[in-house]
Amino acid sequence: MHELQDEHYLRAVTELGDIRKIVTGRDIYSQSGIKLVASGIQITSNLYERLVKHKMLPPLDMALSIENMLDQKAILQDVLDLIQANDKLKGMVDAIGKDGGYRRVILTIQLPAPLAFKLTVAREKYRRIYQHSLLLLIISVYLARCDGMNLQEEEWVATAALFHDIGLLHIDPGLLEPSHVMSANERRHLYAHPLTAYLLLCEFPELHRHIADAVLEHHERMDGSGYPRGLHGEKISRYGQILAVVELAAKAFDPDHPGVSWKKLEVMLKLNSRRYGQGLIGYLNIFRDDLAAEEPSGSNDMERLIAQVRLIAKLFEDFSRHSDTSCRDKVFDFAQTRLAGLRLELSDAGFDLRDPDGLIQLFTDDPECMSEYAPLLNEALWRFKSLMLEIWRHWPKEADKYDCEPERSEHVWLSEMKLLLLAA
Repeated sequence: MHELQDEHYLRAVTELGDIRKIVTGRDIYSQSGIKLVASGIQITSNLYERLVKHKMLPPLDMALSIENMLDQKAILQDVLDLIQANDKLKGMVDAIGKDGGYRRVILTIQLPAPLAFKLTVAREKYRRIYQHSLLLLIISVYLARCDGMNLQEEEWVATAALFHDIGLLHIDPGLLEPSHVMSANERRHLYAHPLTAYLLLCEFPELHRHIADAVLEHHERMDGSGYPRGLHGEKISRYGQILAVVELAAKAFDPDHPGVSWKKLEVMLKLNSRRYGQGLIGYLNIFRDDLAAEEPSGSNDMERLIAQVRLIAKLFEDFSRHSDTSCRDKVFDFAQTRLAGLRLELSDAGFDLRDPDGLIQLFTDDPECMSEYAPLLNEALWRFKSLMLEIWRHWPKEADKYDCEPERSEHVWLSEMKLLLLAA
């Protein structure tokens, strides 16, 4: 755990100490044996410069206590408050019982003091991460109940949801701002957060191994397109599969994604159905009435949608144009597999890539259908961008080549794809 200490988390803790009483419960030493802080000392931001220069033993979370530290009852109250404030969540809870069993599940969660401390820091200094984790807990327990899991398994899922993003506390918080556009190097830190959280949780043998595994897997995908390990199919635990679906479903509750309606979510889920655990997406049909009640978005401008149709068709056409060239290699074959799946999903949704003008004519003849295709087209373009990021994760040195001009790139198709998406 001490290997995960970093300046960003230390700053958050010491700044919190200025407004909440944080006290050392034991002496803190540097790895070289220097006593940095004695037991009983209050931690404040004045100690930041002294502590940040060292790796600390024991790890910071193991040595500190904070007034009004979160416990199961406080977490339960925060969950109930979140449910009460959202009609869709209330509907989800009502579908599986008066309180959905949340009281019983949350009160049985094992919460070691160092993790309770970290969760308290998240609540006070990383409010968005904390609220997102509570939201995932609510939806995860619902999916676990629908999937026939018992109380013990529901507790594992709830605990995994609660801690799935604690790795984000150890990266620069500026990277997490909704308005921040990450560079390729910054994404390395983001992609590491499941592993960071996994290592943290593995420090506590009282927590079942399924919990840490689910946290490690919550960005994995059934088709192998996820991270950090690129697992396929049933190699991803059912608990990890639930967290993956819930991460996507949670976007419809997220104030940072106000444009994600339940209608758009349904399209996102359908277009990505092969990437998620069998049967899980169907449990979200509880919101079908909400989907029917939503008003069509006024942002479905005809010209914009036509441009998207032509862009998607061109992206596929350009890629196919290079299918017989000598530059075919593992990167190309990887992209070809991913795009074959997307092509099939678009075809299933009624978009014949060989005839984009046919879909455009449909918009002209039946303008009301534009609201149905808008989220589909947006999601398809996101999948192209996701493909580029996936290539970068697997082959960073190769992906760097698409930053140059297409005619100078070994992977011309990848350079062309990037330029078209940037221009869109």
